[in-house]
Amino acid sequence: MSHNELWFEDFFDQWYLKYWIVPITDERTEREVDAIVRFLQLTGKSRVLDLCCGQGRHSLELSRRGFNVVGLDLSETLLKASREKAQKDGLSVEFIRADMREIPFENEFDGIFNFYTAFGYFEKDEDNQAVLDAVGRALKPGGRFLLDYPSLEGRMPNWKTQEFFEYDDGTIMLHEIIHNVFDQKIVNKVLYITKDNQRHRSGFTLRHYYGRELRQCFERAGMETIGAYGNTQGDELTNRDTRVLVLGQKIG
Repeated sequence: MSHNELWFEDFFDQWYLKYWIVPITDERTEREVDAIVRFLQLTGKSRVLDLCCGQGRHSLELSRRGFNVVGLDLSETLLKASREKAQKDGLSVEFIRADMREIPFENEFDGIFNFYTAFGYFEKDEDNQAVLDAVGRALKPGGRFLLDYPSLEGRMPNWKTQEFFEYDDGTIMLHEIIHNVFDQKIVNKVLYITKDNQRHRSGFTLRHYYGRELRQCFERAGMETIGAYGNTQGDELTNRDTRVLVLGQKIG
């Protein structure tokens, strides 16, 4: 593998933690957790996996609501932040470091969710399929999986190849976003420039899957696709929606 293919080993660092999470409010997290509970049909006895949990905002909110939660991520930086927040808030969440292709559980969870564009990280389709295969193994029979994912049909009319964001401390984050239509691959090159002119380069690559492809990937992993929704309220997906929630259920 080239370094670019392993972008996820370096991307989720202190820069990500400081600047990517800023726009996400507690209210948004609560709305998303409301949807997770509803779509996965979680009850007080449910055991749930937050796959690619990041800084743990969903895991911690689920724990506040009394659920038995495991958060899995590869980034030690983000896991450290999750554990510190859980300890500060007096919450009990099991945070583990693992590759999402190798979920170390079998027939364990009533529900699994993957939010905030944390699927399609790998160059090879078989590696992305391995993630869903691991989800299928980790779910109990009849358990549900909820995937939050970009919907390009809704994004393309307003697609921007360059964007920038300015933060309160004077830092500017620049994006160059390339969409290779033939390979269905999105490359986002990121440059941070601080007020005192420190520079940090980063970026990510995302293999984009359309609906029919995702349905086939779910089926190969032993899950049927129950539905696809345009928002957390569960409205029907349209070509104007910029994200899609795909809901699957383990067969058996």
